[in-house]
Amino acid sequence: MAMIVCPHCGEQVSEKAKKCVHCGAILIPEEKKHCMECGAELEEGMTECPKCGCPVDDTQGQGADEKPQKVEVTGVKVTKKIKIVIGIIVALLIIVSVTAVAISEYQKKKEAKEYAQRVEEYSDNLELATFTMLSGAGDAESSANLIKQVWYNAIYEKQDDETDKYTKPDGYFVSDFNDALGNLYSDESFSRKISSIKDNQDTVGGLMKELKNPPDEYKEAYDALSVFYEAYISLTNCAIDPSGSLQTYSSSFNDADTNTLNAYKSMELYLDD
Repeated sequence: MAMIVCPHCGEQVSEKAKKCVHCGAILIPEEKKHCMECGAELEEGMTECPKCGCPVDDTQGQGADEKPQKVEVTGVKVTKKIKIVIGIIVALLIIVSVTAVAISEYQKKKEAKEYAQRVEEYSDNLELATFTMLSGAGDAESSANLIKQVWYNAIYEKQDDETDKYTKPDGYFVSDFNDALGNLYSDESFSRKISSIKDNQDTVGGLMKELKNPPDEYKEAYDALSVFYEAYISLTNCAIDPSGSLQTYSSSFNDADTNTLNAYKSMELYLDD
């Protein structure tokens, strides 16, 4: 810091001193404030212009080059309108949320109801398929037994009141067992029974298609039904289309008959009482 000589008393003082500490002389005149509205000179401490009454701002003492500092806005005033809008939005969000939950619960109940109906229908069709097969199997068993009896009696020329009309229609035995079987299948009553067995197969086939995709709780029942169906088809085919020799036919028929009975007993475990 440099020292200067006071022009009034000759003593040394700081070059930045506004007045001499020795004699009190003013060394640096204070800058006068002026009113920003009318330009009148203002005294120190004034809060308003004595000439025009304009409030004195602290920034009036700033230099012409100086600019007021920017004030950062740190908060936003929330108006009543904005509050209402926010309230509406919140209410809508709550309504949407509640509606979504309600729809979800409704959908779950609907799916549960539909599944229960599906299970009930499946159970009914399962029983219907089982008893339809059992009925067809019974007709096939009696028909196959008659076929086997006619076949045997024609070969070995055994007389029997039930088979004579097929094995000896003219009072004497036919020369070939195929003729006897032909007579049997030409009989109107027997022919109707065979047609009924074929229709039974078609009905069962349609039911098996409907039962193809079982609910989880009926998968084991469907597996058991499938085994019963295979045995049933073998047995009914013995009546519809006999083939082979008498020995092989009898063996195939006996096996199919036994398998069908065993499969039905296994299937009974899954039927309602």
